[in-house]
Amino acid sequence: MKFKFFLFSIALLWASCQKANDKNPALLGKWQGSEWLIFDKPSGMDASKVTFEFKEDGAYTATLGDQLQNGVWRTQADKLFTTEKGKQEIMVKLLRADGEELTFEMNRSGQKETLKLKKQ
Repeated sequence: MKFKFFLFSIALLWASCQKANDKNPALLGKWQGSEWLIFDKPSGMDASKVTFEFKEDGAYTATLGDQLQNGVWRTQADKLFTTEKGKQEIMVKLLRADGEELTFEMNRSGQKETLKLKKQ
């Protein structure tokens, strides 16, 4: 009996350590930036130079001007996690993800930024 309880405890611990991933299907496809705000005011940055593509297999690509990013993505409730190849995982809050518009809220060095994207 103790052995079964021990195995159950190990299985429960292992399951709780796994990263949740609901891969929100509303993110799938290609996206282009439409507005970039800092503290809810226009940032002066050209949001149209930002693109994302989220694929069903968990891969993503992103561009910001001439910078290219490739890696993997996952979602957990209202959070989007991306991990660029060779880098640490980062998280942004999903304010809107309805298949037509995607809105991220980011915190860059204590600065609240909001990026809105439209489906291409």
